[in-house]
Amino acid sequence: MQNNLYRDFYKKSLMPAGVSDKKVFLDLQADMLHTHLLIGLQDHQEDGREYYHWNVTIYTSDSSGVYDAGKPVYASTLYDRFDEAVEAARNIEKEILSDQLHAVRPQEKIS
Repeated sequence: MQNNLYRDFYKKSLMPAGVSDKKVFLDLQADMLHTHLLIGLQDHQEDGREYYHWNVTIYTSDSSGVYDAGKPVYASTLYDRFDEAVEAARNIEKEILSDQLHAVRPQEKIS
């Protein structure tokens, strides 16, 4: 179990990182061999209720999906509905395919 919130983290996509995205994210976490980006959906339970918010998180990963769960390179704002988070993840997948994640989402990037 790589993530202490594993039960609440759902892997969605493991995608090869483009050259530009890889360079930006390697600079953030130079201690790992990064070749891919792992997109996941993570839920956040509202205190004392059975209501969840969702966000999209991205981790650098190797080609087999091993990632450092403590250091996401991106975390979206919270979405009220799961389907909104899924749609946001699809849009992020398109950005990764065009090697533009680093350029399109710099304001939300975390290190």
